[in-house]
Formats: sequence, structure tokens, C-alpha cells
Amino acid sequence: MPSPHPLALFSLIPLNDRANAVLDHPNNRHLVSFIPGAENESNPEVLPRGLNIGLHIASKSSRTLATIGRIGDITVEGSSISRIQCSFEIYEHTEEICLFDRSTSYSTQTFGPNALPFQLDRPARRVVIAPTVNDHFGFGGVACDLVQFQIYWHECVLDLKKQISYREDHPCFTRTVDDETPTALPSKRATRIHTPAVHNTAAQGLAKQIRFYKKTMLGEGSFGEVWRAVDVDSGDLFALKLVKWPDHGLHSHEYTMLKREVETLAAMSHPNIVEFISAQSLGVKHLAIFTQLKEGNIEDIIKKDVFIRDRDSATSLLRHMLQALDYLAFNGIVHRDVKPANILYTSLPAGGYTFQLADFGLCNFIVDARTFAGSPIFMAPELLYNPGSPQTSKVDVWSLFVTLAYAMNVAGFREKPLRTNELKIRAAHDAANDASFHSIQDMAFVDPERRASAAEMLDKIFNGEGRSTPRNQISKKVSGVDDNALAPRKEQKLKITKVVQKRHGQGLEVPVTTGKHRDGILDAVGGVRSRSYF
Repeated sequence: MPSPHPLALFSLIPLNDRANAVLDHPNNRHLVSFIPGAENESNPEVLPRGLNIGLHIASKSSRTLATIGRIGDITVEGSSISRIQCSFEIYEHTEEICLFDRSTSYSTQTFGPNALPFQLDRPARRVVIAPTVNDHFGFGGVACDLVQFQIYWHECVLDLKKQISYREDHPCFTRTVDDETPTALPSKRATRIHTPAVHNTAAQGLAKQIRFYKKTMLGEGSFGEVWRAVDVDSGDLFALKLVKWPDHGLHSHEYTMLKREVETLAAMSHPNIVEFISAQSLGVKHLAIFTQLKEGNIEDIIKKDVFIRDRDSATSLLRHMLQALDYLAFNGIVHRDVKPANILYTSLPAGGYTFQLADFGLCNFIVDARTFAGSPIFMAPELLYNPGSPQTSKVDVWSLFVTLAYAMNVAGFREKPLRTNELKIRAAHDAANDASFHSIQDMAFVDPERRASAAEMLDKIFNGEGRSTPRNQISKKVSGVDDNALAPRKEQKLKITKVVQKRHGQGLEVPVTTGKHRDGILDAVGGVRSRSYF
């Protein structure tokens, strides 16, 4: 008997006599082999046989690995078996493999300790299968147990997208039987799910709980863990933040922060703010927060010097984040932790990126924002020197300016010593004095009253594109550098020294920016001369 086919993704190992009979059927013998390394649950002394399921089966649809039934790719006879009983299919958006119940009597089901089975109130009748979820299934009869299999996964090194494309491009791999029922259903991405109140029993049941399995850990910290996870009922991927419930109950500061993050995310709807999906309690240990999964945060592409080599991407980062911050400011929200790790990116097919702001765990409404928050390197001076003072959305504008200086390594920002508050402000001062940052120097005033808002910067640089704040609510129009507020470089160095000595409650009056700069660089893009703001 041969070894498993090299294109096999997994094998079906029989668990009862009827399943063994399926392997012995003449129509199925070409798919049968011994399965080295697998455990025979029904007879541990014997090397198990199995049906090899994978891209070598010439199913009618390129994304269908195999159909099972009376007329399926795998033949199963019996009056209680549907013509197409079930199928294994690759979900087009994520390459996850799903088991579909195609029976007319809903007589396919998963079982076992890691089963997340089909549910009647979830009409799609599909579940994701993986090594850690839904690895046993049965079908036929009222109890769905006439034929039972274990799913044994092989180590897969295949490029599924490439192999699927190969099947699509080669008609000889498709079947020509006209009476086979098509199994590939049209798929669409899951719509937004409203958040159930995780501690309000009256609200339970308003939204279905997301059933998921954890795929890859993306990060961890004192708060909990972040995972790449899969919705078992759809096959969609999302970012899963598992946050530990506070030890001190519902009235603790930690619980307030958790509640704030969920409520803020649920209320946000903006193309440059990461999409919220849902939040739900996982017993007494964790709160699960689901958001759309992106390629990564911009730390990944900063390491590749993308923003240094591609100034258009840097301009997109500035525009997208200003639009996000203006949206937050218009809604009275301060993010308070704008930094590269909290800005996510998605690559666009035609080149470039879409950037989105994430992680609202430290956010607060402007009227309440007084506590110390944020990451020190990117923190605004008013937070560094007087963390108890009222905070406005201007703290986010400063953090975005420093993020850009860091991303583009302006004036050698990344190589500068940043151990003290004085050195942090001096590094921002040097970046603001760089000719390439002339257009955005208004974001770097030490005094938040003089610092530009996100709306003002959108008006100044991008002609108001994407601005949420109505024009009549903008406090002032930024039309250039405030020459009266600036000092020559030599004089300002002296004043900066004075600024960093004014701590703990005293105002910060001297701007970081300084005098003479040349205009922004003009770059030729596709034969059209367009302004680059760096």
C-alpha cells in the first residue's frame, strides 16, 4: 500500500466499521494509504490506513478538496447518506479549510474534546477544521454517527494559493460529470458584529458569541496576549486581544480601562481606525476583544527603511493619521498612545499602504484626560512635565510628529540619546529644524496652545481632505510658520534649556520649531510634479 500522496493536506482515519468500509470501496481505493506517525484510535497495535485528502483530488471546483456522498469524490453508499453529504473546501479569503454539511437532513457533525460543532442557529453549515479544532467528525443517521473519521494532519509545506491557481489554469484537473452538485458557495466577509454587554445579563444573547481558535501568537505583555485567530464559523481571520480580568473587580482602574477600550472601539467608524468586530467575556479569566487583522504595525516597515526610501508612503502615513486623529478630536477623544507599534498597515495592490490607528486602551475623553499615559519617547512635553494637567488632542499631534521623525530618521532621530525628558524634546527640536519637516513644524510647538491641531494640519497640507471637524469649529487657520513665535537657532537653543528646566506645573511656552527653512521638495511622479511634504 502506498504512502500518503505528496499533495495530501490531511487524511481521514476510520473510527468504526462503516468508515472502514468506505476505504474498501472500489471507487475510493486510489485515495487510500497507510498513515505513518498516526495513532490508530480503534486498534493501537495496527498501523492505520486513511483516505488522503488534498489538491490531488480532481474535484469540480478548484477550492473544493473533496466531496463525500453517494456521488461524491469519495463514494459512501447507504440510504441515509445524501448524494453530497459533506465537503472539504478552502475559504478563498484566508486559505482556511472548512468542513461543509451538504446533507438535506443536517446529518454531518463534529465531535470530540476540541469540537466546535455545527449549530442550527448558525445557518452557514460550515466549520473550520484544523489540528487543534474539529479533528473528529461523523455523518449519517439521527446521531450523525453511522460513519466516523479522525482527521490526521500532515506537515504541509505547500503554497496553497499557487496550487489552487494551478488547478484553475489546467482544465484537465476538473471533473466533467454533469450531475455533481456544485459545492463552492459564494463567500463574503463577515459584517460588523455589535458588542454584547459582557457584564449585563439582560444583554446576553443580543449578539452571537464568536467561536474561534488561536492560530499564532502576535505578542504578549502584563495585560495578556494578542493572537492571530480564526472565526470557526466563517474562516475569517482577526486579531484577538485576550485581556486578563482585573483582580479587584468591576470598580478597579483596570476594569475602567478595559471598559473604555471596548466602548471606544465599538463607537468608532473611520477608514483610518482599525475596525472593531466584537468583545465578549471568556469566563472569569479573560475578556476577548476582536478587531480586524492587518499585516503588521509600522515598526515592521520602519526596520526596512520604507519611509526613508519612499516619501510618498511617509506622506500617506501623515495624511491617514491626521485624519484619524481629527476624527477622534471631533468626537472628544484623546488616544494618548500614538506610536509606531499602534499604527497598523495594509499593503495596497497598486503599491503604497493604508494606515490605521489601533490600541485604544489608554484613550480618554478630553474632559477626563488627566492621568499619566503613553510611551515616553513619543509623549508630549505637557505629559512629561505635568502629567496631572488637563490633556487635549494636541498630545496626539505631538506624538504623531515624533512618530514621523522616528519613522524617517529625520536629523538622525533614532541614533540620538533619549534617556531624559530634556533629550527627548531636544531630539524633536532637531527634527523640527530639519528642512524636510518645514511643512509640519507647527505640530512640534512645546506649548499645546500654539501647537497645531490635526484639523489645522489637514487644512494646511492636504486642503482639508478627510477632515471630520467642520471648518467653522477650527480655532485658527494654519497658513504657515508663526514668525513671531519663533526664535533664531542660537537664541532658541538657550530658550530650550530654559524650557526643560520648567517642570511640575509650570507652563511650557517656547516652541520647538525655529526660523528659516526652504520649501518642501518637489518630486516628479508619473510625469506630474506634485508636492512632497518631506
